[in-house]
Amino acid sequence: MRRVVAKQHLGAPEGLLPTADHLARARGLASRFPDAHLREVSLVRAPIDRGTTRVWLALECMQITGSFKVRGALLAMESLVGASQGRPVEVIAASAGNHGIGVALAAKAMGAKATIVVPRGAPKTKTDKIAGYGATVVLAQSTGYDDAEAEAIELARTRGLPFLSPYDDLDVLVGNGASLGFEIAGALGKDPDVVYAPIGGGGLATGLASALSSRVWGVQSEASCAFAQSLETGVAVTTLPPAVTLAEGLEGGISVRGFARAAATLAGAIVVTEEELAAAVTFAYREMGLTLEGSAAVALAPVLSSAIEEGDGDLVVVLTGRNVDPERLSQIVC
Repeated sequence: MRRVVAKQHLGAPEGLLPTADHLARARGLASRFPDAHLREVSLVRAPIDRGTTRVWLALECMQITGSFKVRGALLAMESLVGASQGRPVEVIAASAGNHGIGVALAAKAMGAKATIVVPRGAPKTKTDKIAGYGATVVLAQSTGYDDAEAEAIELARTRGLPFLSPYDDLDVLVGNGASLGFEIAGALGKDPDVVYAPIGGGGLATGLASALSSRVWGVQSEASCAFAQSLETGVAVTTLPPAVTLAEGLEGGISVRGFARAAATLAGAIVVTEEELAAAVTFAYREMGLTLEGSAAVALAPVLSSAIEEGDGDLVVVLTGRNVDPERLSQIVC
């Protein structure tokens, strides 16, 4: 495992970070959407001894959709429906799976329509859930997320429909990260000292950092680590070749805007190996009875390594989802 630290923190350009009014919309999110079965985060003490560091797990894998991403989808869909003045609402999204599931449920809950473009080879567990909530699933020509997103953006353009980004939409960012951050602070009784969160496009981690005074680290696999590479070069790595990784939900590049937000707000990036990622999936399953997809277990991997020493205080590890095909899980934990 290697740690990559941002050399400097620059202020994000005007309009890229949420305002106080925008953040206020993220408070009490679960109570506003009872029909969507959104639940406040469960925060539990981890059975992990790290000396004076108290390790807590934020179990977003327990959401009805199997992932935290229903949060941002609900807030974004609320905005679109509110602005529609009664007209039918239809959206296009690209997703490796979990964002698409969230958008599909949010659309169903609000009487809207959604079309989700997914990379070929996306986990069947995820595509089945998207279709099960009534959204149309479109298989992209590519196995990589970046190309699938490009196809979705073009589809939205040709059909004249809004494209709902999983990381570059402030409603999604605030809904996913800030609402979760406020709930974590409420459950803990204070802001945690440190937060480890998976990072792909940067929306979750940036949203958390916007709501908390904590040091928020983005964690990703070395197989596809655009944020870490961007920190090293100082330039956003916007595309990456398709990668074979257990964390397929984090695969791909980071946008210029996403990197600007993340570089301005996060403590830096932690990069883990695929072997460490598999060990985290196995530990969660065998020691805690938790089914985690690789994109969630990535945040747990550094805690299981003695190389991470955060000192006295509270460390919260965000476990973002459980949507992994049973066959793949059995191959990892066998």
